[in-house]
Amino acid sequence: MITPKLEQLIFEGKAFFKTFVAGGSQRINLKIDNDRFIIITDVTYFSSGSFPANEEGKNNTFTNMSANGMNTQLSIIGERGINRFLFRNNFVSVPINDAATDFKLLPIGHTTINCYLLHTTQVNFAFSWAQNLLVQTVAPVPAENFAVNVPTDYGRDGGVNIPVTIDAIVQGAGLYVDSFTSRAAVGVDGSNEFSFPVDNVNNIPANNRVNSWNYPICHVNYVEIIGLPNNIAR
Repeated sequence: MITPKLEQLIFEGKAFFKTFVAGGSQRINLKIDNDRFIIITDVTYFSSGSFPANEEGKNNTFTNMSANGMNTQLSIIGERGINRFLFRNNFVSVPINDAATDFKLLPIGHTTINCYLLHTTQVNFAFSWAQNLLVQTVAPVPAENFAVNVPTDYGRDGGVNIPVTIDAIVQGAGLYVDSFTSRAAVGVDGSNEFSFPVDNVNNIPANNRVNSWNYPICHVNYVEIIGLPNNIAR
């Protein structure tokens, strides 16, 4: 979303509104010129999915597709930090015979997220799948977490509580990934974000990066600003 400050910089010739299409691969880089920085203002992700290899999509049944995951994770990675977005893909059911007794699923629709992500060096957009949870660890919320008692919240260990999923496994790998720097010196640890590992299991294979109706696409709007965050061009 363009803020009044960014709009002012654009009108003054100190910044430029730009677009970038990320996709067609598992990852793609957006490079930033020297003495420039960018602010990503919104991303629009177009639904995709784990489809079996078939040019006409005849094998795109719910059973075949859901086996590899119907959600897509987009990680925006740069020296300034890591931001993840988890999208639940949307599909339309299309009959594949005259009697309309068999159907295939095709991706449809898009999701737009407004954001304000600042980067000073190149930015990586990484796409991966988010699969089913195979094993869940269910337990009370740890006592050191802030929580409100039941029935407003789930409570926490040591009081009235309802157990929740505190950890999970997907295809042999841990699910929750700590992507933030620990600040142990001030007594604050990193948060465990709901995210999926980027590995061979969640990798998007070649046969899902070929068909024009299925390779990942994300439109990125951003503002490129002359100077550095602490020294914008005058």
